[in-house]
Amino acid sequence: SDDAHFIRSSVREVIVSLSIAVLVVIAVIYMFMGSLRSTLIPAVAIPIALVGTIAAIWLLGFSINILTLLALVLATGMIVDDAIVVVENIQRQRNLGLKPFAASVIGTRQVFFAVLATTATLISVFLPIAFLPSTAGKLFTEFGFVLAIAVAISSFVALSLCPMLASRLPAGSGKRVGGVMDRAGDWIVSLYRRLLDFT
Repeated sequence: SDDAHFIRSSVREVIVSLSIAVLVVIAVIYMFMGSLRSTLIPAVAIPIALVGTIAAIWLLGFSINILTLLALVLATGMIVDDAIVVVENIQRQRNLGLKPFAASVIGTRQVFFAVLATTATLISVFLPIAFLPSTAGKLFTEFGFVLAIAVAISSFVALSLCPMLASRLPAGSGKRVGGVMDRAGDWIVSLYRRLLDFT
């Protein structure tokens, strides 16, 4: 029997899932941020973090297999979290009237320790998987390391590249395009105000 056919089809399927995950993540970011240019900054963080993770896989001597690709698929949603937090806070500072460079510096400084804390928390969750004993530990060693590395690289990208890109956005690019999410948010805010007035 030739297992190569099964392995190739499995790896191909995981790569297709990874591509779909990237597209879905970008679509969700756009739906909530409402600005195409603001969406592009966290979207840029995805391929950079993934390429950096693949480079780390090569440096550690791991192989591209189903488990490492699965870790990349799972990491796709997590690697944009920090970038979204940083960009959103920078846009808030710009809407308050700060210049682009000052908004990038102040906005990043305000969420710096929050980003580090979330990154350390995620790494402390995933890294112990790599040290599980017995056969399960050997299976999931690469899985745990790849997830931890992806989260660490995404944090570095969120605190370095994303503020620089956000400082280059033209004025008014952070304004949201009115849509379903805006209307839903306005409805929730008005409902909350009525609840406060009621109590």
